[in-house]
Amino acid sequence: MRVALLFVSWLLAMVTAGFAAPASAQMPTLVPYIYADIPGDRIARAQRDKPADQIAAETAAADAAETRCDAGNSAGCASLGRAFLYGAGRPQNRPVAELLLRQACDAAEAAGCLDLGVLLRSIKEVVPRAEGTQMLARGCRLGNLDACNEEAGAVAAGTDGRDGDLRKAQAMRRAACDKGSDKACRWLGSELASSDDPAVRADGLGLLERQCRSNDTDACNWITQELGRQAPVPTVLRVEMTDKGCAAGSANLCRELGYLRFAEASGPPESRSAALAALDRACALENGYCNTPANIRKRPVLAESCARGVQADCLALGQIYAESRTPLYSPTEAAQLLGGACEAGIAEACGDAARAKTNDDVSETPEDNALIAFWLDLGCQDGQRDDCAERGTKLLAGEPNREDRARGYALLERACALRSEEACKDLDERSFADPAAPVLAVDWRYRPPLTPEEEAEEKRLEEEAKAREEADRCTTSQVSFRGSVWTDRLCQQTIVAITRGRNARPGEAPWQALFWRPEVFNGSRISRAKQVECGGALVRDGWVLTAAHCVVDEKKRLTLTPGHTVRLGVYDAQELQGESYGISQVFVHPNYHEKARVFDIALVRLNTARRIRRGTVGPIRTIPFDDTPPEQRIISAGTPVFVYGWGLTRFEGTTSNRLKAAELKTEAPSECEKRTRTDQAFIKSSLICAKAADRSQACDGDSGGPLVRYEQAEMRSPVVIGVVSSGTKCGESGVASSYTRVGKMTDWIVRVLRGVERPIAPRATR
Repeated sequence: MRVALLFVSWLLAMVTAGFAAPASAQMPTLVPYIYADIPGDRIARAQRDKPADQIAAETAAADAAETRCDAGNSAGCASLGRAFLYGAGRPQNRPVAELLLRQACDAAEAAGCLDLGVLLRSIKEVVPRAEGTQMLARGCRLGNLDACNEEAGAVAAGTDGRDGDLRKAQAMRRAACDKGSDKACRWLGSELASSDDPAVRADGLGLLERQCRSNDTDACNWITQELGRQAPVPTVLRVEMTDKGCAAGSANLCRELGYLRFAEASGPPESRSAALAALDRACALENGYCNTPANIRKRPVLAESCARGVQADCLALGQIYAESRTPLYSPTEAAQLLGGACEAGIAEACGDAARAKTNDDVSETPEDNALIAFWLDLGCQDGQRDDCAERGTKLLAGEPNREDRARGYALLERACALRSEEACKDLDERSFADPAAPVLAVDWRYRPPLTPEEEAEEKRLEEEAKAREEADRCTTSQVSFRGSVWTDRLCQQTIVAITRGRNARPGEAPWQALFWRPEVFNGSRISRAKQVECGGALVRDGWVLTAAHCVVDEKKRLTLTPGHTVRLGVYDAQELQGESYGISQVFVHPNYHEKARVFDIALVRLNTARRIRRGTVGPIRTIPFDDTPPEQRIISAGTPVFVYGWGLTRFEGTTSNRLKAAELKTEAPSECEKRTRTDQAFIKSSLICAKAADRSQACDGDSGGPLVRYEQAEMRSPVVIGVVSSGTKCGESGVASSYTRVGKMTDWIVRVLRGVERPIAPRATR
């Protein structure tokens, strides 16, 4: 990593001396560490496409910091290093940031030590992480309370390959909190508030309440979420803390306050002034929250116009009622209004009406199913390709009779003729798999052979598209700094749908779970293909094993986001199939790091009291998880394993309707650990790497699904040995993907299933 004898000697001397040596005796100028393309914990690729005024302000601040640094001001060097670290006014370049932050920290600039410690701890190797902890300790001793809080976090996570010490970390945070660190108080309060001990829990809630009353919006968010987990009915304190957070400037809590006030009030929605005031404040703070108050005010006007027979306004009102994450959500009224608009000739309302009827909590009846089919038929007749495709796949589901099969294929062909790529691909797959499928006619995808010039142009466009994709995913900077040029490349973390592979046989993987997004997500209606979020494995009745990063969906906690469900007994994800469950509790491995993707594992407890059965329900079975410690179960190179999922079928493609399966071969553990940098004692054997010769691989949407090994003994019973965690370009790169090794996590899994562990809601990356 470095030219290391000199560095290690210096580091040991500094650790022994407690950084007491004068600046002249500190580390000589050395080359920075080598940084991975995928940023580690706490360091993310800089935001792109910033507003022009933000860019100008950041550049001016970085210019001023550089002037001060050049004049010998250590605080200026620390500020300039931070600008390079996070790409604020300077190109994001971690080597240059390290050099500047070292200079500042060596000169006893506490802020430089803080940022240097965070940077070094983003590296996976033990030595730089240990040095990072020491830098945080130095910053703390120099009086930076944020460094004290970060040092406590490092102690809790563990250093030098040793397990973390939560008690010591909490004592450190307590000391920093007593000295006035808001961050330390907030973190300590959050940790204590989840304790089983009522006195400890009360202490934690008290800390968060105090911080919230001091206008700490993060503390307000944390205490309202913790109170929401502890009591489903809003308490007086929860409402008060939500109000405080809104007043302090949290758009999210203003929206939450608006929803609480809306539920408390009675009368027409537009007359609930307290709720509207809170929702208006949320809108003023963040534009993304403006639709809800606007729709509430539009409702009476649209309702009056709709009553006069203006079907366009019936459509608009029905779409408002169909948005599940608003106080106006009413699928029954939505279906009635949208169905009426559909029958009156507004074709775009037909599919929405069918989906609203499907989302109604009332159990489906034959009459409901007939009405859904009628609306889809009307939409299809008027040229709505998605309605044709949905109606066609419904007719082909299960074991259709000859008439339904013929009509189903005819509708899919119509959807394909209307340029639905998904319908065309569905037809292609069915024509191979179904002996009764009709002979398909050529469609719009067939073109005359390309001329040599056209082939060259197509190849050029493909290469440009690949270059754009690489530029979108990765940022490379080259910075000339003090006589040397330093290059740094940062890429977005990619998560892993099964590319290539094959369609699984119905019932082949009865343990497979599907995490399903609501139809309206983040304020926007999404396609059914995008509702596929993650996979999982049913390891106990009511318990699903998945990836930790799956329980944070675009920075929202599943347990607090209405509409997320887990589906079992499903083969075709786009059909109304299987059993759907709400999410009762989420347990995340305490050592999980989102950026580093280590200990990426979670258990989700289903709300079995609220089970909804829809359509055909396939077999549902539990699958055992691997409880053999890594040192006792040898996984050598070339071991056959299998992965299942409904995710993307190619990089930047679309999700699969039917469950897909792929056979992979494991990579040698030594190669896996070397490439993923997980050969340190604490995280050694925490990953399994696997790939296939034909590059079949897991991809977006398959995350959290099981990596299954079919044992030779005991009649080849399957067992979950891994959880889909991360990969690169869904197998197109040929690099093996990473799977969290279940055997490494057995003790934690058993504690959760026995009720020893408390649920831990993951925090979104900051």
